[in-house]
Amino acid sequence: MIRRVGDHEAYSALRASELGDGTLEIREVPLAVKYVKLFLDTNLLEVMCKSIEDNNKIGIYDGCKNAMRLALERAEQMK
Repeated sequence: MIRRVGDHEAYSALRASELGDGTLEIREVPLAVKYVKLFLDTNLLEVMCKSIEDNNKIGIYDGCKNAMRLALERAEQMK
């Protein structure tokens, strides 16, 4: 549950929602309260945590690691 400061964060919330590890942007308190109630009354939080585990297993969160690996490989090739 995030409220954006800049426009780019809306895309992060949308992507988190698509991946199942977050919610759409929460801009107002009443909607945040609804989400808290969902977390308390359903297994939504458990589902989101499971999505994080599953996404991690398939490498969804490896972007920075892969970028560094590629950069180091290119640096090595340039020697």
